[in-house]
Amino acid sequence: MKAKYPLDKELKFLARTHLFPNIHVYPFVNIFMSMIPCGSDENVSVRRHIIPGYAGYNLPALVIEPKNTDEKLPCIMFFHGGGLILKAAGAHYQFAKWYAEKVNCKVIMPDYRLMPKYRFPYAVEDCYSAYEWAILNSAELGIDEHRIIVTGDSAGGNIAAAVVFMARDRDQILPAGVLMVYPALDRRMNTESMRKYTDTPVLDAGLAKMYWDEMLINGLPQPIEYASPMEAGSFAGFPATYIEVAEFDALHDDGISFAKKLEAEGISVEVHEIKGTCHGFEVALKSSMVRDSLDRRVAWIRKNVFLK
Repeated sequence: MKAKYPLDKELKFLARTHLFPNIHVYPFVNIFMSMIPCGSDENVSVRRHIIPGYAGYNLPALVIEPKNTDEKLPCIMFFHGGGLILKAAGAHYQFAKWYAEKVNCKVIMPDYRLMPKYRFPYAVEDCYSAYEWAILNSAELGIDEHRIIVTGDSAGGNIAAAVVFMARDRDQILPAGVLMVYPALDRRMNTESMRKYTDTPVLDAGLAKMYWDEMLINGLPQPIEYASPMEAGSFAGFPATYIEVAEFDALHDDGISFAKKLEAEGISVEVHEIKGTCHGFEVALKSSMVRDSLDRRVAWIRKNVFLK
């Protein structure tokens, strides 16, 4: 693949990176992904839990929290990206730890089930179960159940949005905010960026189609917004939202269009297009753009959600 897109110099290493187009490769990739450690460090503690998942599943989850605090803290539910086929990467763990440290909150990361073995609704239902577990066990966990936000990148952003709709429909406490990074939100794939970006690094429109086709291989669910949040009939009750999109990304317009829908219903939304980036730019942990994005997110969380 030619490096035809003008990526920022800090992302040049991604110019020729592309995810596998064969879904059946990923279970083998995940053997190695599962070896990536996420341990306590000088700033945060990491604890492992087994919590109730969807349909009686014992769902592994991490609880990450700042050290030396006994106060009741807000919480971030962190749903990692990876097309619903990849386990969490080292960058996900680092961001989760940064959030816990810099926002002074607890972070819960469920290790939800993946395709191809577990297609819709397993991933999103596992994550909703984790959200409900956090609320039901908030006193024991030291969490303020009214200050929980949901966040995710790519497919994790899809899950974050879907969990809001599930909570609304199931009369559960709604998240206090939503934070999504280059989210996948519309299975119809009828945006300009889907038509334009057919050969971008990391992810392109062809790969996005493969993920959507595999996710919905058993047909369209009802309500459709649990799988394709852009198709929601109403966004009533959706909380304040922060969205980042990458400039050269087939999913670019998913985030932009979703923000416009929220704005049309009077919902507070903040959107940032990160110039010179492609899908997955968060892996450049030492880059200035990642640090700038982290600072913006932390500032938004504090101002719009946790300090209200």
